[in-house]
Amino acid sequence: MVKLKEIIFASASASIWGLSFPITKLALKDVSPILFAFLRYLIASLLFLIIVFFISSPFYFKNKKIFLLALTGVAMPVILQNIGLKYTSAYISGFLQSTGPIYIIILAYIFLNEKITKNKIIGIILAFSGTYFIVSPKGGGNLFGNILILFSSICYSIGGIIAKDLLNNGYKPIQIIALSSFLGTIFIFPFVFFEDVLICYSAWKYIVFLAFFPTFLAYILWYYAMEKMEISRLTFFVYLIPIFSIIFSHILLREEIKILTIIAGFIVIIGIAIAQMHRNLS
Repeated sequence: MVKLKEIIFASASASIWGLSFPITKLALKDVSPILFAFLRYLIASLLFLIIVFFISSPFYFKNKKIFLLALTGVAMPVILQNIGLKYTSAYISGFLQSTGPIYIIILAYIFLNEKITKNKIIGIILAFSGTYFIVSPKGGGNLFGNILILFSSICYSIGGIIAKDLLNNGYKPIQIIALSSFLGTIFIFPFVFFEDVLICYSAWKYIVFLAFFPTFLAYILWYYAMEKMEISRLTFFVYLIPIFSIIFSHILLREEIKILTIIAGFIVIIGIAIAQMHRNLS
């Protein structure tokens, strides 16, 4: 049975991640996107490693999947997201990131031979229909930026599957987060040399904020909930991210919010809910 603590932790993570989109958008005015990703994860990974070495018990990570998690769950999605946010709206990014569960269903069908049910087919059609209108110019934002955010969401979905597999194999959440963040930071670093590096003093408050709250704190809360909760139930909390991103984007950025995008976003959420319905009824 899911406890109130897990629900609170998952909800808190979703709200913090919803806030991260407009904060990132603000930061990108003062710092180049890949350098921003590197500095954010450098600070966060140091915090994770401090916890592992001084609070948690030492460990030896034998599973090589941690390298794949660092690449697909840390380095690639944050690079794609940061570059994408330079071009598109923060609240649209929140909707596109919430499409992650639908990719998990598709990947599970391809790689794990999970059955495609009628609910999944209906849900996938609805989710992709809504995603089309969000990504298209009619939905607002920028097509190039929206596509980058979409690929970022796909990467996060792949990383989520790998992380759950590692949890099922006995590794602790803090161990997985610490090592994947540290390795992800190393993977990000070489890409810094492929951009025009920019950083202003005013960017540091955003870097420190995003390193501690969305990257450090939110991930600890999320992985704790993931350890205790079925991933099919946990993914429903992803639906809260676009709600919070809309609220915070309007407050912090005064973004123009198009009705078409809102409707399309909720069609995506409904589609994902239908596609996963059979899991929660079983």
